[in-house]
Amino acid sequence: MWETRIYYGDTDAGGVIYYANYLRYFEKSWFEYLAARGLSLVEWEKQGIFFIIKRVEVDYISPAKYGEIIQVQTEVSEVTRASFTFHHRVILKDTGRLIAEGKNQMVCITAEGKLRRFPPEFLERLQEIGE
Repeated sequence: MWETRIYYGDTDAGGVIYYANYLRYFEKSWFEYLAARGLSLVEWEKQGIFFIIKRVEVDYISPAKYGEIIQVQTEVSEVTRASFTFHHRVILKDTGRLIAEGKNQMVCITAEGKLRRFPPEFLERLQEIGE
């Protein structure tokens, strides 16, 4: 779980989280999720293997405002040889109220930008995490 306070710059004119910032929260959460499990994207990139987002979905449930603390719960919801999907739940820390839910699908590419299958070691580790 990744946690942050909502800062003034995270909000729109109405004082609630600006819709696009949920994607930033998702990214920070999934990056920390992998790092906490010993999967370093930086190390894979040194080998010319990159993980990029293919698809994103967000459902906005209720507003969160400037000064509140949110938590992003992230888990791997689907793993195939060609992609994996993170599922995210954004909740208000104090009350547990659901703020937003979303998914992002990741694919693997080469340094030249061509799609490739996941390295077996990465896929094995990711499947262990998702169980």
